[in-house]
Amino acid sequence: MNAMILPTDSASHRGAARIVDIINLSSSADTLLKNRVWLLRQSGVDNRVICIDGPYVRRLREVGIPVYTVPLPRGYNPIKLLLSLFRIASYLSRERIDLVHTHCSIPGFVGRVAAWLAGVPVIIHTVHGFHFHDRSPRWKRIFYVGIERFTGLVTHALLSQNQHDLEQAARYKIVPRDRLRYIGNGIKLDRFPGARPASSARGPLTITCVARFEPVKNHRMLFESARRLKERGHDFRIWLVGGGDLRSDYEGLCAKLGIGDRVQFLGYREDIPELLAQTDISVLTSVKEGIPRAILESMAMGIPVVATRVNGSREVVREGETGFMVELNDSVALSDVLERLITDPDLRTEIGQRAREVAHREYDETSIVESLKNIYRVQLAQRGVPIRATAPQTAER
Repeated sequence: MNAMILPTDSASHRGAARIVDIINLSSSADTLLKNRVWLLRQSGVDNRVICIDGPYVRRLREVGIPVYTVPLPRGYNPIKLLLSLFRIASYLSRERIDLVHTHCSIPGFVGRVAAWLAGVPVIIHTVHGFHFHDRSPRWKRIFYVGIERFTGLVTHALLSQNQHDLEQAARYKIVPRDRLRYIGNGIKLDRFPGARPASSARGPLTITCVARFEPVKNHRMLFESARRLKERGHDFRIWLVGGGDLRSDYEGLCAKLGIGDRVQFLGYREDIPELLAQTDISVLTSVKEGIPRAILESMAMGIPVVATRVNGSREVVREGETGFMVELNDSVALSDVLERLITDPDLRTEIGQRAREVAHREYDETSIVESLKNIYRVQLAQRGVPIRATAPQTAER
């Protein structure tokens, strides 16, 4: 086996800057944070994770990432929020954390307030799509803008994965403009080599959607389109990759729409590259996104993407070049675009090749990690905390 840098615990990073990422699900920590945190620990930074306990905590710990689990609520339950807040604050204070980096809405609220209470010198938040958007009811927009402004008071840097969220943060004065940073997003490109068997060797034409079963991912739009495609006589299957509370509801809906024989619920999977190697078309019908990894991973594998024209997705998908875009909830338009790709394998190949070129040229996670490390260094230095780095352990992996 090749020797690689593998810090196994925080003791190996004694004296290094102590950084904690706070996110909700262990699956999200595994998908969004694991590689980035591992790379930072490899460089000698004591980077840890706080998340809800779950099956993917083990995967993080197996590669040497310390994880502290807290039962963060998925909704705004006041009692659960307070309990989580004080548990996190206690941990941050006890461990003398130098920098907290929060992700998503509820962890962003709880984590930043807890960090402020614990006296953490630097507090950073990454926006993965705001809870409010242009189509939100006025009361909802006022409520969530208020929460974001409140937590913005203790936020030293607000990072955005896309330009639209950056503009929204400035427009609604979430934080002063000099605290806004564009960070983008990237993936571990060597996991997605793009080598796929010929379409004829892959079985039925496969449409894959990698997304949690939550309202914001808007699977119903895809189901309506699948019904139309079946009625038009097309042979295809849909793979749904992800978990969530709405799975049983969606299984019932697919049966009701008569597409239960075409839709396969695969659950949360660790073998995304292998599944994408069997995929012909990738779909994402979200209401909003940051910069969606599901699209980046599909592009890196040379798969044409069809997505809704919403924040985040529209900054990645280039119409007619790396994929196609349709208006939100226009299931007829989605059916038409999918039909075009289903019936034109040469178009799928052409779009897929260009998508792969763009992904490998513009979305390498390594550059994101370097940008993030520089942001950490500047923010810590401004508050008199050097981003100390120790020589990490070398281990077999």
